[in-house]
Amino acid sequence: AGVSDAREVLQAARAIERTPQLLAALVDTNGTSADREAIVARVFGSLGAEARRLLGVAVSQRWSSGADLLAGLEDAGIRVAATASDADVASEIHQFREVVGSDADLELALGGLLGEADDKALVVERLLAGRASEASLVILDHLVRSPRGRRIGALLAQAAETVVDAAGAGIATVTTAVALPDTQLRRLETSLTQRYGRRLQVQQVVDPQI
Repeated sequence: AGVSDAREVLQAARAIERTPQLLAALVDTNGTSADREAIVARVFGSLGAEARRLLGVAVSQRWSSGADLLAGLEDAGIRVAATASDADVASEIHQFREVVGSDADLELALGGLLGEADDKALVVERLLAGRASEASLVILDHLVRSPRGRRIGALLAQAAETVVDAAGAGIATVTTAVALPDTQLRRLETSLTQRYGRRLQVQQVVDPQI
């Protein structure tokens, strides 16, 4: 699976979200998994084979609610994008989160209830053009288009955790008054990994107030 497959899965998730009848049909426990897979094949027949396969696997499961199905599709799309990329996607998302969190106007523009989804996605594209991987852009584009009642900071933090988890690692957030040198961060990652028995990726938050 590649980044293009992730994009299609996330696009399909948003299409399902916007169509209540479709969402209800895909979590209907009165029907069989074959029925739900047939709906996916009919509605999303124009998607690539891998994206259709992933959607079929998702809807073949039993979900307690439409919200859970949407969350599952989002998780799958993010994981596919992250594992298909050679970039440090978690760090790119973390850096974007830092930028958004430091600018109240930007945070409102991306996370506020007002504003069109396309406009928010365009802001992301302009901010990250040439500065982030395609995988990160696909993930961030989806998040601002489909917040589903979640705050932008929480969205970005959760996405970064999903990306790192997909790589079999974890996140350790370190808050310092000044930025630490890369060599010190790498030593810290090594030390924490040895201590907790799992590879940890250190993400630093600079807060001059502490």
